Amino acid sequence: MKKWNILHRQEPSRNDLMESMSISKEIGQILLNRGIESQDQVEMFTDPSLKYLRDPFLLKDMDKAVERIRQAISRKEKIWIFGDYDVDGVSSTSIMVLYFKSIGYPVDYYIPNRLEEGYGLNIEAIDHIGSQDGRLIITVDCGITSVKEVEYARGLGIDVIITDHHECQESLPAAYAVVDPKREDCSYPFEGICGCGVAFKLIHALSGNEDFYKNINRYLEIVSLATICDIMPILDENRIIVKNGMEILGQGNNIGMKALLEVCGLDGTKIKSSHLGFAIGPRINASGRLGFSNLGVDLFTSDNLQEARNLALMMDTKNTERQEVEARIHMEVEDIISKDPSYRDDKVLVVSGEDWHHGIIGIVASKVTEKYYKPCILLCEEGDIAVGSARSIKGFDIFSALYECRDYMTKFGGHQQAAGMSMEVAKIGLLREKINQIANYELDQEDLVEVIRVEYEIDQSSLNLDLVENLHLLEPFGIKNPTPYFMLRKCLLKRLMTIGRDKNHLKMVVEKDMEFDVIGFNMAHLGTDYQEGDLVDLVFQVDSNTFNNKTSLQLLLKDMRLSKPKSLYPSPYYGEIIDMMIPDKCRANKSDILSDRKDFASLENRADLNRIDDIFRLKFESEDFEGEKAINNQSLDFGESNLMLVNTINGYFRAMSDKNLYYDQKIDLICPRNIDKMALKVYNKIIVYDYLDNYEQYKNLLENIGDSDLLINYDKSDFEYLKNKFRMLEFDRKEFVVVYKKLMGINIGKIKYSQLIEVTGVNPVKLDLILRVLASENLMRYEADFERDSIDVEILPRPDIKLDLEKNKIVEYIGEDYNKFVKTYNL
Repeated sequence: MKKWNILHRQEPSRNDLMESMSISKEIGQILLNRGIESQDQVEMFTDPSLKYLRDPFLLKDMDKAVERIRQAISRKEKIWIFGDYDVDGVSSTSIMVLYFKSIGYPVDYYIPNRLEEGYGLNIEAIDHIGSQDGRLIITVDCGITSVKEVEYARGLGIDVIITDHHECQESLPAAYAVVDPKREDCSYPFEGICGCGVAFKLIHALSGNEDFYKNINRYLEIVSLATICDIMPILDENRIIVKNGMEILGQGNNIGMKALLEVCGLDGTKIKSSHLGFAIGPRINASGRLGFSNLGVDLFTSDNLQEARNLALMMDTKNTERQEVEARIHMEVEDIISKDPSYRDDKVLVVSGEDWHHGIIGIVASKVTEKYYKPCILLCEEGDIAVGSARSIKGFDIFSALYECRDYMTKFGGHQQAAGMSMEVAKIGLLREKINQIANYELDQEDLVEVIRVEYEIDQSSLNLDLVENLHLLEPFGIKNPTPYFMLRKCLLKRLMTIGRDKNHLKMVVEKDMEFDVIGFNMAHLGTDYQEGDLVDLVFQVDSNTFNNKTSLQLLLKDMRLSKPKSLYPSPYYGEIIDMMIPDKCRANKSDILSDRKDFASLENRADLNRIDDIFRLKFESEDFEGEKAINNQSLDFGESNLMLVNTINGYFRAMSDKNLYYDQKIDLICPRNIDKMALKVYNKIIVYDYLDNYEQYKNLLENIGDSDLLINYDKSDFEYLKNKFRMLEFDRKEFVVVYKKLMGINIGKIKYSQLIEVTGVNPVKLDLILRVLASENLMRYEADFERDSIDVEILPRPDIKLDLEKNKIVEYIGEDYNKFVKTYNL
């Protein structure tokens, strides 16, 4: 389950500044969530101007790079642009070629074939450039780790200028100039520009301010595409570039971009950052991944519209091929992970296979990381050598981790969230072991749970096309300016289906006063836990969908969960819920839940019967009580220590739902069975999610509460859940017999717990109770692992005397609890 971090835990706030600037409260709250509060901040964020672009000569070695390029031009030396094969590299190469074309100086370019040469500068490419009389190589989006290759080029009399944005290793290449904002000795104020951004700064430096700003539209579309697709932070110069680039996207400044938009069906559409990342970028990437990177450069540098259209169509075909290969590899990776239980405990998933297209594995690694929220390294084995791609999660620097594993690899490079490498197949196991040792040290289990930033819980009446339109004000979205997500509770799931050629997308219709269409791309696996008729909570982004010339609202799903579970099993919390439902007296060797809190004997006896009467009168007698729940009507200002009391399955799930929203607060969640022994005074707030079992528990709660704030978070409709709890624990000898006979058929062995529930027809809580009773009578031994849906059973020899299970101590204890419940509530 993902964590939902609600940034603003009330409705959007009215703000005088936002109103004066004609910004709606919904959009204004999102700006406030991002720390944009003053008029200057709002104006700069909503209207970033090109005038704020920085002086390119602030980049270390930029002056040397410009000097050497001008020298090459004056000497009429052959210049080669050497790029990478992804969107950033293709874009970088393209704008450099466009610049030299604009000044009438011919240059050649070289992008290595991903399948045959791999990433970055290589000896064969340098030899080829040398054979063509090349005397200056300008790398774009690569080269920062090419120490040996640069030295080789120098030996051939070829100078190298490196422009890159990737992380630097111990030694920089001995190039003529190394322009990289991540150099330790570079004081450039913003490190977040992509490779194409660095090339853009080089063009600025070569052009001078007047010519640069005069011709800036020649490059802006392409640089904005690269910035989005390389997942750069959309802040500072990146926001300026992308915001202005998207405003002119497809308007004819670049013929190739216009043709690509036509192929994507986006011609004439208002372009959003999502179009760049999910429609345009993948088509360029697909060509590079399949070994045709030149298509992208030829497209963006074309002067002929028909030629550009033909190239765009070819790229679209390559993208279809890529999708087919990707689906096959993804299926095989999932099969490997599911069949090897050791991956369950690994914090970094290192998976290898044969006949995988190593141009595609990076995309699959991203999907695996997104699904499991674990760093992932996928390696394609080709004989004795493996080529791999890595993707990571927030908080785990994959480049640094690989650097510590560098002895196992022949080559690697990248940045914090993505990397590539090559290595011997024989060392894959060593890499897996070493990188997981690093991850075990750096990552806690909580780090492996994705945190979704939710702006606020939105009112369904605010979900309309006007909101979609208003959100464009905040674009472009990306790292550090993420796509806004909203939350909606208690939606009725009316329709649920999987769609797409491979049935890997989830489509739903939900209702909350009105119906909403919901689509979850690549989230078909999420739908297996739900069925029509469920009440669900959703986290989503809002978008529009146009079909048959009709535009409607569409919610793009990020995560979902049950508002109130219709059934207990399966659940990641199954074991915890069983422990909550079964009284402590039914479990041997159970240590006191709060034994380490303080000396309970020192607590004051502060019985206040009037307060107890108030609660009973409020909950059971008042006809005016409307059932409002405290948590849902106020923003909880938690203190240093807080307690949630739960007593039923329903209360447990509601509490877990709220606790998930406040995951960054200190909150204990426990059952009130031993409330007389609990040190309640230590809590700032105590929230009660269920009716308690009996009058005695209420009395003990109020005796021990001290100055803690008490919040009631249940109403009359929730009383049915308490009654149902006792129904589930009611003694039925026939059920004991059924379970025992089924277990005798197993005798010894391990089976799925869910299978045992199915064959016995007994509810999970009752089944667990029966197992405890049978074990206490020495009829069996068992060990259950709810997380892995497993139970290990051993049937013991039956005693000579007939057992009277109604006199079993566990059954008697439950009977006593039931009698107190009946007496308390006068049933």
